[in-house]
Amino acid sequence: MLENRDPDVDVWMVEVEGAVVGLIQGYEERDPMYRHAGIDIVLHPGAHGRGLGPEAIRVLARHQFRDRGHHRLVIDPNASNARAIHAYEKVGFRPIGVMREYEWSAHEGRWTDGVLMDLLRDELIEDDRPG
Repeated sequence: MLENRDPDVDVWMVEVEGAVVGLIQGYEERDPMYRHAGIDIVLHPGAHGRGLGPEAIRVLARHQFRDRGHHRLVIDPNASNARAIHAYEKVGFRPIGVMREYEWSAHEGRWTDGVLMDLLRDELIEDDRPG
């Protein structure tokens, strides 16, 4: 785990054969009425398409469910990021809404939409490999 100054956020490196290829973080809402956790992940483009994202998310999801006692996780990819949305669906996340003009895109020079997705404890897909 990397050092982080926000007590509600934990950050880990994603490594493959000793090389850092991304970061994944988990954050927690601790208010008992709304208690849940969230995940954010970023992988280097060279690491895409290898199943690393879903596997890293599974590892963190297990930690949030089993070790931290959460019953629900959220993730909020950009609505145009079909590859990320598909990776999250492989783990069991489901789209539950569109957050309009949610994220500023400096590249596009405009506000872009986000997709709110969630995953309940018993919906985690442990393995998406065939057979």
